[in-house]
Amino acid sequence: MNATRFVVTALAIAVGLGVVVSVIMSGKNPAQDGDESQAGDSPPAQQADNTPAPSGDEQDSNPEPPTADPDGQPENQEPENQPEPGSDPGSDAGVDTQPGTDPEDSPAPTVKPLDNLRADFSDARANPLSIGSQDPDSGFMLEAQIDPYRAGLLSVTLSQYSEAVNSPDRYNLLAPIDLSPDNDKIPAIGSYAARQIVINGKQVQLYRLDEETGGYLGNWEVVESSAERVKLALTIYGGPDDEPVEIARMVRTYSVSPGSYTISLDQTVENLTDKQLRITWSQFGPGDVHHNPSDYLRGRSRQYVLGYFDDDYDPSRFSIRSGDGFIPRPDVVDHLKQSPVDREGEWQTLWGGPNPKTDNTDKALAWLAVENRYFAVITSAHIPVDTTESADITPLSDLYPVIDTAVTPSEAQDKDASVDDRKVLMFFTSNEVTLAPKATTLGGVLSMDIFAGPREDKVYRQAPYQAMRLDETIRYSLGGCCGFCTFQWLAHGLLGFLELIHWGVRDWGVAIIILVLIVRVVLHPITKRGQINMMKMGKQMAAVQPEMEKLKKKFADDARGMQQAQMQLFREKGINPAASAVGCLPMFLQMPIWIALYAMLYYAIELRQEAAFYELFQVFGGWPFLADLSVSDRFIPLFPDDGTHVLNLWFIVFDYSAINILPLLMGVTFFFNMKFTSPPPANEQQAQQQKIMRIMPFLMPFFLYSAPAGLTLYICASTFAGIVDSYLVRKHVKELEESGELFKKKDPKPGGLMDKLSKLAEEAQKRQAEAAKQQDKNRGPQQNKRRKRK
Repeated sequence: MNATRFVVTALAIAVGLGVVVSVIMSGKNPAQDGDESQAGDSPPAQQADNTPAPSGDEQDSNPEPPTADPDGQPENQEPENQPEPGSDPGSDAGVDTQPGTDPEDSPAPTVKPLDNLRADFSDARANPLSIGSQDPDSGFMLEAQIDPYRAGLLSVTLSQYSEAVNSPDRYNLLAPIDLSPDNDKIPAIGSYAARQIVINGKQVQLYRLDEETGGYLGNWEVVESSAERVKLALTIYGGPDDEPVEIARMVRTYSVSPGSYTISLDQTVENLTDKQLRITWSQFGPGDVHHNPSDYLRGRSRQYVLGYFDDDYDPSRFSIRSGDGFIPRPDVVDHLKQSPVDREGEWQTLWGGPNPKTDNTDKALAWLAVENRYFAVITSAHIPVDTTESADITPLSDLYPVIDTAVTPSEAQDKDASVDDRKVLMFFTSNEVTLAPKATTLGGVLSMDIFAGPREDKVYRQAPYQAMRLDETIRYSLGGCCGFCTFQWLAHGLLGFLELIHWGVRDWGVAIIILVLIVRVVLHPITKRGQINMMKMGKQMAAVQPEMEKLKKKFADDARGMQQAQMQLFREKGINPAASAVGCLPMFLQMPIWIALYAMLYYAIELRQEAAFYELFQVFGGWPFLADLSVSDRFIPLFPDDGTHVLNLWFIVFDYSAINILPLLMGVTFFFNMKFTSPPPANEQQAQQQKIMRIMPFLMPFFLYSAPAGLTLYICASTFAGIVDSYLVRKHVKELEESGELFKKKDPKPGGLMDKLSKLAEEAQKRQAEAAKQQDKNRGPQQNKRRKRK
């Protein structure tokens, strides 16, 4: 037994000595001795912090945005990958030694590890990992699939929302960035995937295929995988292939908690050497969110939203604003599909560079949202769940100051590609971080949070979303010329009122009709006043037409005299021209309400997949008519509702997969409403105008044929209510006419609107008459005689 112990001990000592000797011999490279970079005046090693990248000659603080190369690959622009000025790219070790130490006496390995930086690669794809669950009863709000080869999100599926009514498939909000049609070297890139890491000016790409082996660069090691957490690690090596040296270790951890729509992405970099490293991290941003090809607004409901602190307006950072930071995806593609030198105006990127939508001066980007009609993916710095104050939020731009943006294929690669066929790529590039030997970056330096969920007030009222002011992403606007008059306070107020009605009747279709009736009742006094004035004006103008014709003949060559005589006739007959303007006033007052209602009904997630009239029509064998108020009514289905039976018109999508009855009924109600509300034409010109307007009942059903059923239901109900309203007004006008009260001259109420308008009209007429007299006086008697002889 003693002999056995002696032999084992001797063998252990021998093996230990052999290991020590081999380490010493492998660390020694006489051919490279003396080539170590001198420390000089380099700063002492320090812990990782959020140190801004150097400016001046060391690094451009605002690098050119990336573009897509000819084969579809996004290229990073110089100078961030250039070695430092004055260094020898062929001999610089790239790792600073400690100040005051002699490289010969340093215990560090003498190989130059940064001469050949590389990451692991593999020639096979592993199965995606996942966190969360798609099961609605699991307690998780989402499931995220993670690609272990780029450590990105391949998909995010919301467990509480289905793709369509009665569909078992859950809603897939975020899909991978598929570039395979453009470049076989990049088959698919997950959102937030690793892009590259730069160590002391040396670049390691992590998203392409290895050109020699065809394997995937960046083979991340799965350190941990569970339902709530996936931890991946990647080691960066340097030096010769046969004697690799570990340089840095990147760790990415995705985690999600039950009941939360936030995916936390914790990122750290560890310095594995005994020398100081300067590290810059770059990753992809979010890809495109789900897009329905039959979207009525032709993709303009997909937008990029920039939430920012405005230090000039709000130095205490009390709130986060979005302002004009809503950029529809078609606009981004249109402005950024060209090369950087050919881009129009100031468009270069979404943030960190020229962008006319948001002046970055005195602003800090709090978060970036990519949203569609009902859902959003929002990227921010890591924010504790108990955060309640906006001032406690770390701006995303403090960690990633530049968000480069590129479109692929670019216009040079494919001039005829559609907006939907082009991909928008975003790249987040961090500040340069200085890492002391064996140090690890602090948790908040590179980490971020990813919100993936509905754009809904009841969600955004929770912490920390309320402090982040994510409700800024909820904007009810159809864009275009209607955008400036869509008052958000009005749209939000109407939605709140509609929700109150729904709470009482428990049906959104009935609630919409009740809302129509309430709006009509509230506006009835104004509508009635306007219609009475217009009808009265029409009858009066028809009555004075014979006298008007006489005046035209009498003053055929004297327009000024005709105008004066016409105004005199109007005063004698009690005709007030200002009444026509007042008649149009109800229409102008109602326009903001109508537009706000239309936008609210289109974007309100509360109506998504909600049936009308207590699912009455679905009793008949699952009839899809009005089964979902967020899509067209589908009275008679002709084809599957898969987005393939559509026509992309100028600004809308015409979906012919079903016969929709509500737009047709809307056309009928438009026709009768116009017939009832149009006054008798006073002359041939008005008759011609009314003939042209009769085309509208046929155009509106065409433009609104594919509009959501909730919107067309409101328009139909409102137009029908308008017919009833017009009938009551016409009946009242007839009673006034029979009693003689209609044309009875009434003095305007002193100080009232009509009194003010009448006085303004009389003053304008007096000024015109005085100006005409003065002009005639200035012409002289000779010109007056010539005019009389004519």
